[in-house]
Amino acid sequence: MARLTPKLETIRALFARSGNQCAFPGCVHSLVNDKQKFIGQVCHIEAAMPDGERFNPQQTDEDRRSYKNLLILCYQHHIETDEVEEFPVELMINIKQEHEANFLKSDFKIDEAALHKLMRDVETYWDKIEVLNTVEHTMEDLAFRVTTKGGYIQLFDDARETVVRIEELLERLSKSNDKLQDEFINFIEAHGVDSTIFKELPYSISPFNIRNWEDFSLSRPNCLIQIRIDLLTVEIKYLEEFLKTNSQDQQAIEYLDNAKKQLADMAQNAVMYD
Repeated sequence: MARLTPKLETIRALFARSGNQCAFPGCVHSLVNDKQKFIGQVCHIEAAMPDGERFNPQQTDEDRRSYKNLLILCYQHHIETDEVEEFPVELMINIKQEHEANFLKSDFKIDEAALHKLMRDVETYWDKIEVLNTVEHTMEDLAFRVTTKGGYIQLFDDARETVVRIEELLERLSKSNDKLQDEFINFIEAHGVDSTIFKELPYSISPFNIRNWEDFSLSRPNCLIQIRIDLLTVEIKYLEEFLKTNSQDQQAIEYLDNAKKQLADMAQNAVMYD
């Protein structure tokens, strides 16, 4: 399970609707002081990790870092709301909604330099993951690499590349499977065994010709197509959210347009092997 850092646009929106006050009812503690230092805490309503308060195993990692699952509290009230029985999910949601309703027309904006510093502090988590994945890994040379610094482009490209590698692996296995009968016959003939019975077996009952046929001919292409459809869907959903607060990002616009065209084509023309 990954603990994803909240997005910059999500943190910006949280501050814009905070009125620069702790969300806890009746608390007027500032979140950013007069030196533009963040003195509050970004808190999860339902925890980011299994050992956290109000953790919901049905949530996705994106849900956990989404705007609706976050609010900003002062340190004191962050600690107080860790009492799960006293502050269940429903109450935390109400606290967030009522607080933000009071500041819908707020003109408070956190200084961008302070916001970026806050994000750098939040990203300390990813720095820690990188260290754990490299210098502190129990077997560094054999570690699976975790992408900690790449943006959405690298992450989606990496995922697509992994699908290609899986496809290549399955193709090699399929070709190896196709050679099995010839290799077996060559082997027994080399040891003086008559191979006539194997050569004359009808295709439909040969233990070689139909071996794993459904897996390689049906399941393999169907699973690969479905993975590609799912990846495109995730990419489009992410970019749609990203562009709500980064509407001028031309690269994201181009990626979204291309992904939508690909998904539309697959939605209309992709056919299951049967």
